[in-house]
This record gives sequence, C-alpha cells and structure tokens, in this order.
Amino acid sequence: MLEEQFQDFLGRIDSLTPEHRPVFGKMNVHQMICHCTDQLRLAFGTLKPDEDYIKIDPKKVKALALSKKTVPTPKGLGQAEGGGTRPTTFDNDKALLKSYLEEFVNLLEDFDFAPHPYFGAFDKRRWTNLTVYHLNHHLSQFNA
Repeated sequence: MLEEQFQDFLGRIDSLTPEHRPVFGKMNVHQMICHCTDQLRLAFGTLKPDEDYIKIDPKKVKALALSKKTVPTPKGLGQAEGGGTRPTTFDNDKALLKSYLEEFVNLLEDFDFAPHPYFGAFDKRRWTNLTVYHLNHHLSQFNA
C-alpha cells in the first residue's frame, strides 16, 4: 500500500462519526469499523471464521464484487448478524482499526499471512489489494 493511500485511509477513518448512516448495506458505522479490523485480523491469522463456514467458489466471489453485489461474509464474522469482534467504544474501535492498518502496512513482504477463507494462500501483495478494495468499499458505504 502506498503511503499516500495509507494516509488517505487514516483521514477517511478519522472523518467517521457515530452519526454516519450507510448508503447501502445492513451494518451501522460502528459495526463497519469492527468488520474492517476483523479483515486485518484474518490476514494476521489472529481471527478465524467458524470451522463450518460455507466455502464459496473464488470466481463467484470475484463476480459478485465486480458487479457491486454483496459478497457473503464467512460464518461467524458477519457484524450485522451479531458475529465478528464486538464493538467497544466508537473512538477506541476507530483507533484500533488505524493501529491494525498501520501494523499491516509495516509488515515485511515475507510475513507469513494466514490463508484467505475463500481464496486460500495470499501473499502481502494480494492481501494489500484486498485490503485496499475492502476499505474503499466500506468507507464509501458511509460516504467517507
């Protein structure tokens, strides 16, 4: 991730308030912040989906994403359904997302990333591409 992208994301995250309402989707802004942090936890391997989550063909996931349709969240990680990391305080969870993002950006290229639940083995370049896409998608969801 380029430094400019990283700084842009930090500013967009900082602009979020509890009053932000979604343009689309079911999550509220606080749930979205936790959801984005959970995606980074998945990359680090510190969070795993439920073992019985439904695996989806990666081609279907890409097709859904490209058509701007909702990509199913692995079982146990859907914030709107009560899964994923529970929100604490809004400011704390915003700071946590920024901290995880900074940690992610500073990881070495040869970091041993966890496999993605749908796509399998990912290196830093692929996790970075997914993270940029995911953050853009959800920050845009709240006009940030």
